[in-house]
Amino acid sequence: MTRIPAMVVALFLVAACGPPGLYYKQGAPVQRLLSDEAQCGLDGVRAVPVDNRTRFIPGTREPRRICDAAGNCSTIWVQVTPDRWETYDANEDTRRNFERNCMIAKGYQRISLPSCSSQIAENVLLSQSQVLPPLTQESCAVRLRGGGWQIVTPGLGKSP
Repeated sequence: MTRIPAMVVALFLVAACGPPGLYYKQGAPVQRLLSDEAQCGLDGVRAVPVDNRTRFIPGTREPRRICDAAGNCSTIWVQVTPDRWETYDANEDTRRNFERNCMIAKGYQRISLPSCSSQIAENVLLSQSQVLPPLTQESCAVRLRGGGWQIVTPGLGKSP
């Protein structure tokens, strides 16, 4: 059985805490961005509907050697993880690509920003910006209470 090094697991956990990819168009009103995302999502579901499928995933089994008091040994197979059924949407990736292309057609680009340091986050009024700010090397993102992300460009302050 392969073991995943603890460092790799830690890196994935840290990455999961950072902001997801964000759509960005400098100066675009945030409400317009949210509206465009919703429209592209709706268009994506219409163009590439959900196609739920079910597949069987066999559990894992491994050999175990057992011996009796007389020294007679045999190998048995022991189930380590259970068999399971999994339901998935066969169109999920295609729909995600459709939605991404829809946003690109509207002039947005997909960006990835690091999370802002706690010092920067503490100094930011955690409410949604009205427009998307210019980006610099120092730009970062802060998690809003409502679940969204606030793009911050230190030196420019909060966008109007």
